[in-house]
Amino acid sequence: MPSRWHDRTRSLTLALVQQPSVTDTPGERDFAPFLRDLLAKHPYFQASPHDLWLERTQGDPRERYNLFALVRGSGARTVVLAGHYDVVSTANYTELEPWACDPEALLPRLREWLAANARSESDRKALEDLSGGEFLPGRGVLDMKSGIAAGLAVLLEHAEDPGRVGNLLLVATPDEENSSHGMRSAAARLRELAEGGLELVAALNLDATNDAGDGTLGRAAYLGSVGKLLPSVLVIGRETHAAYPLDGLGAAYLAAAITYRLEAHPDLADEAEGEVAPPPVCLQHLDLKTHYDVTTPGRAWCVYNQLSARRSPLEVLELWRRLVQEAVEGALEEWSRRQRVLLERAAALGHPLPAGPVWQVGVYTFAEVLQAAREHSGEGVVERLAALRDELFAQGGATPTQISRRLCEWAWDHSGLTGPAVVLAFGSLHYPIAALEPADPAHRLLRRVVEEEAGRMARETGLGFSVRPFFTGISDLSFLASADSAEGVAAMQANTPAFGPVWRFDFAGALRLPAVNIGPWGRDFHQFTERLHAPYAFEHLPELLWRVSRRLLAGG
Repeated sequence: MPSRWHDRTRSLTLALVQQPSVTDTPGERDFAPFLRDLLAKHPYFQASPHDLWLERTQGDPRERYNLFALVRGSGARTVVLAGHYDVVSTANYTELEPWACDPEALLPRLREWLAANARSESDRKALEDLSGGEFLPGRGVLDMKSGIAAGLAVLLEHAEDPGRVGNLLLVATPDEENSSHGMRSAAARLRELAEGGLELVAALNLDATNDAGDGTLGRAAYLGSVGKLLPSVLVIGRETHAAYPLDGLGAAYLAAAITYRLEAHPDLADEAEGEVAPPPVCLQHLDLKTHYDVTTPGRAWCVYNQLSARRSPLEVLELWRRLVQEAVEGALEEWSRRQRVLLERAAALGHPLPAGPVWQVGVYTFAEVLQAAREHSGEGVVERLAALRDELFAQGGATPTQISRRLCEWAWDHSGLTGPAVVLAFGSLHYPIAALEPADPAHRLLRRVVEEEAGRMARETGLGFSVRPFFTGISDLSFLASADSAEGVAAMQANTPAFGPVWRFDFAGALRLPAVNIGPWGRDFHQFTERLHAPYAFEHLPELLWRVSRRLLAGG
């Protein structure tokens, strides 16, 4: 295997990691100018400075920038290399935080700390890896600055080829760890560049993957990416004094029944091309009482993580509605059984209790509640809700799910509907499914080239390289190659309370580029033991990217 990539890719990785860029911090704002200045030193960009530029992200309350670096060759065919440069917080490094962004300085210190403090199997595995010479630690070294570095190495190699064919365009974006303002803005710009003469034939996303084993699963190309939604429920109960529990129906009881029914439900684990996506889990489960008294909670709010390999937002919404309805019906049956047992016991003791109400629980989508609010409170309701949404985003400090909850409650309070009830909504930004389309010749070409080059690399190196159906981590690939239907987009927008200017993205007119993910591998994303398998990242990965991009630029 050629070793020509190692020194440049390693040097670029260290330079990028040493520039802190935690999401929503000044470091993230300053990273793109730093990268521009780094690339501007190269002879190609000194001769063609107009091919290197920054653009501020759109609809973003924060100041941050996308970087575009274009190396032109003959012809219009263009391959996009894409990666995000923001990283998660370094706070979990605790006393090692001063070295979190300096892999070479961190390595001996982290190794020493683990030798003295390792208590779990995970810590012992990290110590073994970091003592073996093949892994490099540091915040963002895996997720995903080494991926950007590999893309940069390929870009600069292309720039140094006097007979280069086609164009390589590297796009480095912020905010992937939060709301993807970077890639959503970049996707709109890429569409303009395509309309302006660049023939965008494919995109190679450079995000990282985890492998707890020998790297066979990590040395992978992914032919698509799972989509992500955050189904959320606002549960409206009927409060009652704790001494008279049968007179009410607790929101906490209903919420617990929904989570019990839906957590890791097999029917919600989507599948495609022989692989099953992870099932949903609950990310937030809380009642909305703000004080203590002996009254049961009247409202609760739950948020769930739902990954999709082929289901549209409309299909997800319909499936969740059915399962939530089943959960509620099961909870009411159990409530009736418990009440019956209590009444029988009390009657047998000679002190009969009055029976509580027979409850019915309505299950509504957010769109249905908003329509009820329009009919009950007048046409201005939609505008007032939008104004509240924009105000909440402008204030800052609240998460998207908190804003969605506030908006769900507001719509319910203006709907004229009565509880008990459940309102089903999507609590945050939708990440569309990205998938190669067998009927499209450009998509078929990308798949064939990736499969052939991965196979050739495996034969030459003796290492396992896999081609897998979909990337199970949420990534910017979703906005490069959205495969959403118009019906799915409409259902998502109508049932996402916080959807608006902050999350603006033309889902219906998305790029739908042929796109795959080919990136580095390592272990322990976002943890203080985050580490990169350096030999693959610095040698094999750029070689694979080089081969795939060269063939695509040459037409196959």
